Amino acid sequence: MEMQQQTQRKEVLLEVDHLNTYIKTEDRVLQPVRDVSFQVRKGELLGIVGESGCGKSMTSLSIMGLTPKNITVQANHLLLGGKELTKLSRRELREMRGKEMAMIFQEPLTSLNPLFTIGYQLTETIRLHNQVTKKQAWERAVEMLKHVEIPRPEHVMKEYPNALSGGMRQRVMIAIALANRPSLLIADEPTTALDVTIQAQILYLMKQLMKQYDTAIMLITHDLGVVAEVADYVLVMYAGQVVEEASVYDLFRRPLHPYTRGLMNSTIKVHQSEEKLDTIEGTVPSLADMPAGCRFNPRCPFATAACRDKEPPLAEVLPGRKVRCIRWNELGGEGHGEQ
Repeated sequence: MEMQQQTQRKEVLLEVDHLNTYIKTEDRVLQPVRDVSFQVRKGELLGIVGESGCGKSMTSLSIMGLTPKNITVQANHLLLGGKELTKLSRRELREMRGKEMAMIFQEPLTSLNPLFTIGYQLTETIRLHNQVTKKQAWERAVEMLKHVEIPRPEHVMKEYPNALSGGMRQRVMIAIALANRPSLLIADEPTTALDVTIQAQILYLMKQLMKQYDTAIMLITHDLGVVAEVADYVLVMYAGQVVEEASVYDLFRRPLHPYTRGLMNSTIKVHQSEEKLDTIEGTVPSLADMPAGCRFNPRCPFATAACRDKEPPLAEVLPGRKVRCIRWNELGGEGHGEQ
């Protein structure tokens, strides 16, 4: 099955090869993202999962070219549709953002300008990247609001962001992000601030629009339930590194890394009757004080002296499966697909 899944995969759209980010402070240089490599394919949804502070958002901001000035981004390749992003000027990156790649942030109220109407912000995005009249941009904006299933779109075009609910604002953000038909959409915790019912609606909408426009999506989240629901492939990140990579089916059927297993065990199951929920002891290490060897070893119940001695590589251990753990095969890995 794994080999069959691989042969059916689509063309690579985004290739990230050994991405590193460095934060320069007064007395040291910190590295929130270290040697991160992955691919995003056309028409697929890649979920990137991990606790807060694992480097998920920094990875996405590095790809978009939205990192602060005190952060340096380096990579062997950051290829989007064959274009090397690391060699583009700031002006060229601005032209690509919104047209070839777009981003949805966690809290739309801080992303939308409260001083301008929804219609103004949508039409400006369209006119920035297309040679169209105001009337044409307005008609296209209304059409985009219809696509994201906003009722009375002509009325909403005249509203200000604070007049809309959280779910409606997030739909507007998706409409703005997809207005110019980008090939890559990065969604950073797009449903965290929404209630469960609206979360489900937004995720379903994103999947439908992905199929309709053949857009690839990078979904950044800490919620394994969301990943299981919508992702095709998954990256698990910990302390700035990728620790596991697999199809969503294989990951939930048999997690190989102790951190992935810990995340799954700490998720509430429908049939769970125990009052106490399993947890991963400890916290994500500070950028200023990374442990020697495997970065997860201080929290790992299976760590040995060898784990503390040398940092393990991210290796392909099964067809289409990568893991950063020297003991992955010893630990077995019970199935989680039915839980």
